[in-house]
Amino acid sequence: MRKSYCITGFDCPNCANKSERHLAKDKRIKEAIIDFNNDRLHIDYIDKELSIEEIKAIIKEVEDDEIEIEELNSEKKKYKFFNKENIVILSRILFAVIIILLDLLLLKGENYFWYNFSISLIALLIISYDVYLEVAEHFAKLEDIIDEALLMTLTSIGAFVIGSVTKDTSIFVESMLVMILYQAGEIIEHVATSKSKEAIISTVSLRVEKANLLVGSDIKVVKPQELNVGDIVVVSNGEEVPIDGEIVDGNGYIDTSSLTGEFVPISATNGKDVYAGYIVKEGSIKIRVNKVYKDSAINKVNELIANSGAKKSKADEFVDKFARIYTPLILLVSILVMIIGGAISKNWNEWGILGLKMLVVGCPCAIVISVPLAYFASLGLASKNGLVVKGSNYLDSLVNTKKVITDKTGTLTKGVFKINKINAISGNEEELLDVLKRAEYLSNHPIAKAIINGDSISDFNSNCKDYKEYAGLGVSILYNDKLVLAGNEKLLSKYGIKVDKAQETGSIIYVSYDNKYLGYVSLSDEIRSDAYKMVSLLKKEKIETILLTGDKEDNAKALCNELGISAYHSELMPIDKVNYLEKELNKKYTTCYIGDGINDAASIKEADVGFAMGALGSDIAVSSADVIVMNDNPSSVYDAIKISKIARRTSLFNIFFALFIKIGIEVAAFLTGLFGLGGVIPMWAAVLADTGLTVVLVINSLLILYRKIKH
Repeated sequence: MRKSYCITGFDCPNCANKSERHLAKDKRIKEAIIDFNNDRLHIDYIDKELSIEEIKAIIKEVEDDEIEIEELNSEKKKYKFFNKENIVILSRILFAVIIILLDLLLLKGENYFWYNFSISLIALLIISYDVYLEVAEHFAKLEDIIDEALLMTLTSIGAFVIGSVTKDTSIFVESMLVMILYQAGEIIEHVATSKSKEAIISTVSLRVEKANLLVGSDIKVVKPQELNVGDIVVVSNGEEVPIDGEIVDGNGYIDTSSLTGEFVPISATNGKDVYAGYIVKEGSIKIRVNKVYKDSAINKVNELIANSGAKKSKADEFVDKFARIYTPLILLVSILVMIIGGAISKNWNEWGILGLKMLVVGCPCAIVISVPLAYFASLGLASKNGLVVKGSNYLDSLVNTKKVITDKTGTLTKGVFKINKINAISGNEEELLDVLKRAEYLSNHPIAKAIINGDSISDFNSNCKDYKEYAGLGVSILYNDKLVLAGNEKLLSKYGIKVDKAQETGSIIYVSYDNKYLGYVSLSDEIRSDAYKMVSLLKKEKIETILLTGDKEDNAKALCNELGISAYHSELMPIDKVNYLEKELNKKYTTCYIGDGINDAASIKEADVGFAMGALGSDIAVSSADVIVMNDNPSSVYDAIKISKIARRTSLFNIFFALFIKIGIEVAAFLTGLFGLGGVIPMWAAVLADTGLTVVLVINSLLILYRKIKH
């Protein structure tokens, strides 16, 4: 049993990861995942659900921050720079700065050493006491002892001790500067990451605040959550559609980009389905509600985005492990530098200060914060382009895509059929079409809808019973207690009925009544314009496209020749598609499957990464697909692959750039110490090399959100 919560209050991803590991140790919890970027906590319970207070109590055992946990439907809190905590820290920083100025400008000399010592120590404790208490609690609990707080504690206290031994009051100033810049840097990092998260959430989180409910001839403003199926709402020019429904009156144009990423407005006409989040750009429409808000497409998309952090990328997992190994390693290297350098040179003070600088530079925050944020921003970029990716792990998989297997109807074609020819062998065309409509009136298949062509169901359901649908074959029904078959050759031959094979291309539906062959109907389906683009773009990426379809071979071959698809398999049952897909799966690379989310659910689920086309409002697509293509655009598969590569490149750049800068400064600091130039890199510069670098890489991750996918 899984439940998700909104969780806030963590100072950094390390704190979240520590709490995540501790929660997972509880015997009542099967798995716990904290999505720091999205402020989400996901828990799989073994049996009974824990209360929020119980969860907070478990986290409190290892975490000192004030953690807030709420039900997931709570509004996301905005980060405010001038909150109580930051005002207190800024006041402490101001006090420490005043002390530094007094030290620098007044009361200099040996006679005032103990005065300088005392006032500097007081200032250091005021600016640093919370960090020191955090380290003490970690030691008391024997949990995550070696972290950034410990590194900063050792640096500030170590510098102060060296200043005391050498009676060099300038080192007192450096000791205070370390903690001043660290505390200021913590605020800057929080602002940068929080504002980054807010920018991403505001881009991908779709929320409609009000609805104009029509009550008689009056308009009543209500929340979308208060609407019921059958209600009529009015949406005027510039307003958002508040709920999923059907247009029953009015006309104009609708902007669907908030959900689909497509910025070309569509016409609003009676009978057209619309979804919450669409914007009326021109005119005014009335909509009949056909789904309550919690079942609406916009709510499903919001839930998917909110929970996407539950499936972490390999980079996220690497960063978690990296921080646990890297931080102790930096501590060890710094201690060795102090001991070996001091022993060789006999200048313990200079090498001690050098080791402390290396401690500061080595903090892993730049990597720990920026890499997960890069994947989070990539999920936001995907959403802007009409894609909902259910987790960062799928972006990882998409990087290695070598094969894309695709369905035909509703995926590469529009799934909107029209009758081209009615060929009656026995009787006339009207009789053939009448019997065929009686067989198809209960089917939701696009071909059936084209045959019914909007006629009233009541016209065909009289004297009909025992409707049956045969996957990949067709349908049957008893009409006047006589069997009607409508489908492909295999269905009719199963009942011993011979057919005259049609010569036309397209979808052919053969019809029999009372074991007598009546003839066939030929229908055609239009190819999506973006299907050409998809195949072409994938070829440029050296990705092979394979078609799997239940359609006959002539149609499959003609489509592949038209689009340039390299291989196909035709006349397949749904289970046949799964079998072919399993043969194509390979551990060395990723195989994707694209389907319409209804008939291809099994194949979508079986693939390494499954795409569902046209998934707005489709429960099957939402449950089975890893990536939901909301804009019905096949070339969005290419966009998803490109976004995955952007995420990978940005995270790798952040890792290697951070390591390059940090190792470069570490080596430079060591060499300056080796040649007696230890003061060339001051302590404040070492702190900026950590905090400043973190802010730069956070901004680099955020910029992903504003990238354009080039075709």
